[in-house]
Amino acid sequence: MSAEQLTHIRHQVYCGDVTGGRIALRELLAANPELTDDSTFCALFGFTLLRCEEAEAGREMLDQARLVPPLSSAGLADLGGGFYLVGKLRRAHDYLTAAVAMKEAGAAAFSRLALVQMARGDMALAEQNFLKARELDPDHPVHQYNIANLFTHLGRLEEALPFIRRALELNPDLDQAISLRNQLLVGLDQAAEVIDELEKKLELTPDSVPLRIMLANLLEADGRFPEAYSFLKEAVDLEPENVELLIQLAKLYLSRQQNGPAIKALLKAEKIEPDNPQLLSLLARTLAEAGNHEKADVAVEKLLAKNPRNFQSFLARAQVRLAIDDTGGAEQDLRRALELWPGALEAHCSLAHLFMQTGRFEEAIDSFKHAASLNPTALAGLIEARSFPDDPKVIGLMQKMADNPLLQRGPRISLSFALTKLFEKQQQYDLAFHYAGQANQLSNKTIIHRKNRHHRMVEIMAKNFSKEFHDRLRATGSRSERPVFVVGMPRSGTTLTEQILCSHPAVFGAGELGYITAITRLMPKVVKKEQSYPICLGSLQRWMLSHAASYYLKKISRLDQKAARVVDKLPHNFLHLGLINLIFPRAKIIHVQRDFRDVAISNYFTNFKHKHGGMSYAFDLQNIGQMINDYRLIMDHWRRILPPGVIYEFRYEDLVEEPEKKGRELLTFIGLDWDDKLLEFHRTERAVKTASVWQVRQPLYQSSKERWRNYETFLTPLMEVLAEYPPQFG
Repeated sequence: MSAEQLTHIRHQVYCGDVTGGRIALRELLAANPELTDDSTFCALFGFTLLRCEEAEAGREMLDQARLVPPLSSAGLADLGGGFYLVGKLRRAHDYLTAAVAMKEAGAAAFSRLALVQMARGDMALAEQNFLKARELDPDHPVHQYNIANLFTHLGRLEEALPFIRRALELNPDLDQAISLRNQLLVGLDQAAEVIDELEKKLELTPDSVPLRIMLANLLEADGRFPEAYSFLKEAVDLEPENVELLIQLAKLYLSRQQNGPAIKALLKAEKIEPDNPQLLSLLARTLAEAGNHEKADVAVEKLLAKNPRNFQSFLARAQVRLAIDDTGGAEQDLRRALELWPGALEAHCSLAHLFMQTGRFEEAIDSFKHAASLNPTALAGLIEARSFPDDPKVIGLMQKMADNPLLQRGPRISLSFALTKLFEKQQQYDLAFHYAGQANQLSNKTIIHRKNRHHRMVEIMAKNFSKEFHDRLRATGSRSERPVFVVGMPRSGTTLTEQILCSHPAVFGAGELGYITAITRLMPKVVKKEQSYPICLGSLQRWMLSHAASYYLKKISRLDQKAARVVDKLPHNFLHLGLINLIFPRAKIIHVQRDFRDVAISNYFTNFKHKHGGMSYAFDLQNIGQMINDYRLIMDHWRRILPPGVIYEFRYEDLVEEPEKKGRELLTFIGLDWDDKLLEFHRTERAVKTASVWQVRQPLYQSSKERWRNYETFLTPLMEVLAEYPPQFG
């Protein structure tokens, strides 16, 4: 092997052709097996394999190179760059510092050192070294991009724009540069002008797919999702066999939590490229999220069979296993993913969330700390695990990131909600509410909440589900007493109630089940009517109730076959109590109530996962007030028409004051004897997936009572809506 050969391949990788570089290095090794003893070769091969996501083989090469580290700056830069990719920042920093100290140090060494410094929060040093890399090689687009990216993180948007434009002049197809350019234009309020220019160009070239993709990306960044869908669909129609386009369309659907259309696009892509690993990973995750676990298993096992040493395969299977509450299997997969790629940020964060769900908070904190060392936006997770930083520099960094209009919307929302918790703990209530407002405003940019539609649905429910209708079908469903339904407004104490109940050995806590909602969606097809539920209720027949009961009981038996009682604690089932009582006339319903003002604050301060579904109201105080009024109205209706003894109602505040008394009453109501384990409910080992994951692991505390008083001056929009109850229907 000649030094010139290695230099040529290094330049090939440096210019972005990592696949070609990997092939050339493998051919070189096949012809010269002794190269495994050459640390310079091993460093370059390891770095290249890691760039190609061959993590295990790449790490083996890096470890081989470390035995006798390279003597050249280029070799040390490859070794340091490799350790940066696997998240070993201290080791990467040492090798890269040595690389730039040599006279022959090239642009790659300075650029990689700057990336490490940026990850460690040394922004001033990172800027110096990014600029040095650009000085040494001004025509490399990545060096231009890196400076723009750093300036964006620092909030220096005007300064970033010329660098990102230069990067795209040098390489118009550089994906990360296109994405950053779009974010910058949106942040600088220049997106509309560029969109207009692109639309005019499209009029001149009406069959252009690249223009449609650019428009879709810009419109998505600007929060104009319907228009983004339209352009992407047109692009797919023009190139129906383009798998990348179909994946992009699916991701756009998923950003709005529209699993059905996303799955349809991915299945179409799978027919074209059945072995595409990115496609299979996304398909498996989406199927699992949608509850189609069997098909998700098929997709993920196919992915693993084709890519058994790729960390992404294990990440995908972990998500599938988490969807069926196989936390043990998911933990194994996440640990395996981290063995293959120690710098996998998603794996660290997923493992931390798994630890939180299972009550292992110290381990969660450790995982979040590791994640934060790779990307400081993960600091939000530390606060979710109730590890509150007190270092002003750390808090300042979090504020700077949360306030940066160019940071992606998701991390900004997470950081803003985290700062809300942090400042509330510090009793800086004005700042807490400021960041809650920022988080909710950012969330609302992508949310459509149709409060009038929900209001109308409640009105129709109350009208169609009359006492006469209920009495006509009463006592015709299943006689099973196994299901127990816990309902109430979200954040009213439903998760805590479930945790207390499932501490009893005869009770299984199933979490938030969507089976009753599924029954309501299937009802129009079953009754053979075009009207949706609840309009179609009038066509409901007795035999249909028995079928619905069988469907529900079969579903919960897959979760647990032994427990005498299975708790379904989907809060919004309060909408369907009449139907539940017809399907299961002997089943017990527990209604948890809480001070509406505390419910509102708790909703407004929570970063709910399902923003585009049943929780779309929770990011605006007036919408929260309207939802509370609708809830009050329908609960008043159920009290009037349902038989006595079906619903047990209590206040969260009373449970906190007298836990044993309320616990005994709850057990008596569902027909079970007292068990002392209920007094230590926070020690019950099970996965908790709701926003109350931390609270239910603690002994009962009263600090959340009258929490609203700390924010009373901000609550006028809420109080005005609550004062309108009972609402006037038109």
